[in-house]
Amino acid sequence: MSETFTHSAQEMEILNKFYKRLKKERFVNNQSSQYYGTLGQRFVVPGIIITGLSSVVSFLATSSMLDENEKQGCGVTVGVLTAIATIIQSMSASFGFQLKKDAFATSADTYDSLITKVEFEICNPNEDFSDFCNNLEESILKIKSDCKYLAPLHIHELWNEKKGNYTLSNFSSQSSSGNENVEENLEENNDIKIEMSQA
Repeated sequence: MSETFTHSAQEMEILNKFYKRLKKERFVNNQSSQYYGTLGQRFVVPGIIITGLSSVVSFLATSSMLDENEKQGCGVTVGVLTAIATIIQSMSASFGFQLKKDAFATSADTYDSLITKVEFEICNPNEDFSDFCNNLEESILKIKSDCKYLAPLHIHELWNEKKGNYTLSNFSSQSSSGNENVEENLEENNDIKIEMSQA
């Protein structure tokens, strides 16, 4: 027979604080991933276009439709375009936008899993409260150690502006008598999660 756990009002308040903090971290990491992804595209897309143009000009340089002077001009153009593409790719690699995007995306996914874990614990307590909090703390610290980058300050300002849209309601402070409220809150939070993923 499995052991039954219940959480006091104070413990539920602590879980609510964990829940809000995790939602903030998920938002910040998700937005940071999108931010660095956008910055990376500003280098990747021009590099692809320039490389494509270089291939076209290189093909024209071998065509019999052009005279020798035009072929020489095409050869110089190919060299210039190739140099520009190399510079853009080197800048993109040195800034590390793709690495930052991937790191923040991984952190956001992990925070989302922790949010689900807290939701289940609030709805149906089945773990010792101290052990649950300790494991949650270890998980959060591991996420922060794995993601060595700091989120831009304007992302935190964006959270302060929009956090009301992501923390509309709290779970009931009494796990034994608030099942209906909990279910309603879970549905609201899932709707918010969907909206955030589409933003």
